[in-house]
Amino acid sequence: MDTIRGIKIPEQDKAVLWDYIFKTDKTGQSQFNRDWAGNVKNLLETAYFTMKGDTLLSAARTQGSNKAVEKFKSSLDRQGVSRRSRSTDNTANDMWSAFAKKLRN
Repeated sequence: MDTIRGIKIPEQDKAVLWDYIFKTDKTGQSQFNRDWAGNVKNLLETAYFTMKGDTLLSAARTQGSNKAVEKFKSSLDRQGVSRRSRSTDNTANDMWSAFAKKLRN
């Protein structure tokens, strides 16, 4: 596999991941087995990701997009750009203000 749910796996990680999952010690457990069994949180996370699959990634992308839009709106507010009246604070004559003005048009 080159990706897992859209996340690229670097070539150098593929062999390491294989060993992590399948290479066992004298007790017959892999490092993954030991890490997974060592914490109930791992059980819950694994079960939830397995149950929800790609819908979690889609929700995370949507949340990230929403946060990016809110951050952009907030930066416009700090620059004195009114999204309602389409006016700008004339004291902010920097390049960002010019860019924001062009976006509104």
